[in-house]
Amino acid sequence: MKILDVGCGGGLLSEPGGSLFITTINKTQLSYALGIVFSEQIAGIVPKGTHTWEKFVSPEKLESILESNGLSVQTVAGMLYNPLSGYWHWSENTSLNYAAHAVKSTGQEHPVPAEFVFKGETEELRDKDSTNPGLQEELKK
Repeated sequence: MKILDVGCGGGLLSEPGGSLFITTINKTQLSYALGIVFSEQIAGIVPKGTHTWEKFVSPEKLESILESNGLSVQTVAGMLYNPLSGYWHWSENTSLNYAAHAVKSTGQEHPVPAEFVFKGETEELRDKDSTNPGLQEELKK
């Protein structure tokens, strides 16, 4: 997984109030069973190796990462896929897939790119010069 660096080059997140929308898979036993075992290995809905369990992230962890990088989470909503109909549906249940909407905080003293760091990626970031204290805390974990 590549490091997602949003807000560089005058993007929406370079301005206070800019929005970021993320869709991802929750890190639960159910998402492992359905996302990897069922969809990849049994049903063949997606090719084997499409998902990497270590890169799944809970809504709480995502919110922590976003907040430590100057964003405020506004909404988290569950998403369910029906393989029979081929359609996605919104849900209150976030145990499988979910979407999050975050907004860049207005009280930030200096603009910094919002970088999302997951285990296994810290080597790439250590080569970058970063003054973001939230990012530095993530690197320590």
